[in-house]
Amino acid sequence: MTSKLPPFSDSTIIEKEQQVLGAYILGAPIGENITESVFCTTGHRTIFPVIKELKENGLNLDLMILVSELTKQKKLAAAGGAAYIAELTSVFSTVNTPHYEIEVLKAYKGRALWRAATLAKENLEGGTELETVNADLITALDTITRTATGNSPELGILFRDLIGKEFPIENWIIHDLITTGLTVLTGASKIGKSWTALQLITALDQGGYFLGNLKAEKCDCLYCALEDTEKRIQKRLRKQGISAFNGSRLETKRRTVENLRAFLKANGQYRVVVIDTFQKMMGISDLNDYAKTVNGMSALKAIADDLNIAIIVIHHNRKSSDFDGDHMESALGSTGINATADCTLTMRRKRGDAQATMQVSGRDVEDTSFTLAWDIDCCTWAITGKEALKPSIPEAQQAILDILTSEDREWATAEIVEKIGKTKQAVNNLLTDLLSKNLISKPSTGKWQVKNEYTSKPSLRESVPVYSDVTEPIPEPEEKLDLF
Repeated sequence: MTSKLPPFSDSTIIEKEQQVLGAYILGAPIGENITESVFCTTGHRTIFPVIKELKENGLNLDLMILVSELTKQKKLAAAGGAAYIAELTSVFSTVNTPHYEIEVLKAYKGRALWRAATLAKENLEGGTELETVNADLITALDTITRTATGNSPELGILFRDLIGKEFPIENWIIHDLITTGLTVLTGASKIGKSWTALQLITALDQGGYFLGNLKAEKCDCLYCALEDTEKRIQKRLRKQGISAFNGSRLETKRRTVENLRAFLKANGQYRVVVIDTFQKMMGISDLNDYAKTVNGMSALKAIADDLNIAIIVIHHNRKSSDFDGDHMESALGSTGINATADCTLTMRRKRGDAQATMQVSGRDVEDTSFTLAWDIDCCTWAITGKEALKPSIPEAQQAILDILTSEDREWATAEIVEKIGKTKQAVNNLLTDLLSKNLISKPSTGKWQVKNEYTSKPSLRESVPVYSDVTEPIPEPEEKLDLF
């Protein structure tokens, strides 16, 4: 494994080959142009054909099976030993396998060209006929091209074929809210996300209603409560009055993405997975790293799409996220988290308040805002209102709307400037933006008025005339159960 290697065989390329082989062991498909000859070390050229053979035989490949087969073929020592094979399986995920395959193929072409040019030079210096050297060089180049590029596969699909193509049915897991694919549920720390997750699992397992209003399709679920213990989950279930379940399961230990895929593939009855939380599951140290967060989310999305199931990932919001800001920008860390998900649910609740909102945006659902009320007796949320999600209104614009709605009349620009304490130019810019959002009108020059269709956002308490018994701040329970 440490023999002298030609150019394009440095440690970076060897590492990419290790990533490729490790991904294959963990279940990634082998690219059509990857052959034994493209690997630069003897060990890798020994390992690859055995992996390929096992995959072609339809075996559920893992570390032990591969080591056993290499031992059986008396190739384990040449492959680098069992410890080296184990290191290959430390790959974080299989998402980047195609990228690493491309790099491996590029490096192979570089080495092969170097060898071909070196041989041609040696033959010329040794007196070989020029025609022979040229013929040998052309043959070598043709071999390199065929090995590294294959037969130029077609790109994409014809639209006429797409029209008639059949896809798996897109199933509603929670009607009008969650479908198959990847959903992310975000919210500030201790806001009630985990209680919501448990409520979701219960509704699906029983085939009842989620949040008291949305029909849940009965199915078995896997709840990965990675920040909780079995004891705490039991206490919460008892608090919610749940005493019976069907086939749903609880997992409190962190597992790899490949463990998750293998389990779900072998147990097709589990149609929903709830992961609490994303960071705990993926072990990402820097959530602001766009590539890592996208890779992590993409790995989970790939499982959901491949198996046509729903995966709901719970994630935290930034502490500084504005309660009235764009909910799609409030998730902690990179924007890649919400960008990768098929649907985003954002829970928001002011500390000490018994009401909350759940804002929804997704590819297959309408942008919606639900008003939720907390029942302190059974620790569950219930929908008390629903409306189309209004456009995001920055704090400064909201301040102007508050002024315009404080009295039913037209307001002069100078009056608004005096009340809001900003320059005339800044106020004009804010007014122009509100006008473009169709939230205010300009009945005459220098005069502004709120649109009749716009109503100031009522307080959550005002919007929930029922549940009058839960409008007081949520008290601490007698038994420390971490209500939020």
